[in-house]
Amino acid sequence: MRTRHLVFGIAASVALVTACGSSDDGGSDTTVAVATSAAGEAATTEAGGTAAAGTGPVVVADSSLGQILTTADGFTVYGFKNDSAGTSTCTGGCAESWPAVTTTSEELPAGLDPAVFSVVEGPDETYQLRAGDWPLYRFSGDAAAGDTNGQGQGDVWFAVAPDGNLIEG
Repeated sequence: MRTRHLVFGIAASVALVTACGSSDDGGSDTTVAVATSAAGEAATTEAGGTAAAGTGPVVVADSSLGQILTTADGFTVYGFKNDSAGTSTCTGGCAESWPAVTTTSEELPAGLDPAVFSVVEGPDETYQLRAGDWPLYRFSGDAAAGDTNGQGQGDVWFAVAPDGNLIEG
């Protein structure tokens, strides 16, 4: 019975990931609110990283892909190659599988380097973090801190390096 649930869960995740390569605009949007560390404290993720340029909701962690951005709780952060001009295009079913990494206001959270990070308005009127040209997302298929299951999905989803570039290799 447990195996059947696992297989169903994997199949459902694959179906949702496949939908993210299309222009599905229907459905509801979801976001992941990320906690901001107190200014001046060294943030460390469960994956063993330290905060990007200080403290904040996005940190740098070591992974099998090299150094990547993660949320403060260690979940890999991804960019979507279908986003253009720094604007999020992941809505509906896509956003259910790939929730946006958000913040509470249009102000860049303390500790994030403004040469790399910015805040953009998300498609559902939230404030989404961006690194370089890429609005940031989590992958619902990453079950634990340090997972990189979204890497290369559909040839459009890639982990984000600390400098804001996508890790496509």
